Amino acid sequence: MRETTVFEKLAASVINVLFVLVISMPVYFFVKDSLTKKFMIIGIFFVYNLVCMVFNENVCLGMMLMKTRYAREYSLSRHVLYVMLYTLSFSSLLFWIFFPLDLFLVNMLLLQLPTILIKKTTLHGYLSGNITTISTH
Repeated sequence: MRETTVFEKLAASVINVLFVLVISMPVYFFVKDSLTKKFMIIGIFFVYNLVCMVFNENVCLGMMLMKTRYAREYSLSRHVLYVMLYTLSFSSLLFWIFFPLDLFLVNMLLLQLPTILIKKTTLHGYLSGNITTISTH
């Protein structure tokens, strides 16, 4: 087993985001208020990750498809903090200040990528007690 690469981490997150956006489709069609829509999608992302944490041994769809898992067992409190920070990171896709995806680009290029390159984990993984992932293939 080896540490996951930047690509594997990114691909797992892209899979999770796409899955949540697909299951959030009813929100797009039935909720008119933009802010409410964004908060509902963020809530769905949070609940999705909690469900994976509780009912699927902390393995989300992205991790399953990318054949990765956590490097070791981590406490429940660390995982809950991880899910909260991962959700906060996800929310940068939905909000912007100057142009669409500006917060997301800052998050990815100035926070996540440098943390992955230096600490070998995402910023939310590092802040949650250095939660790391490994490849299982």
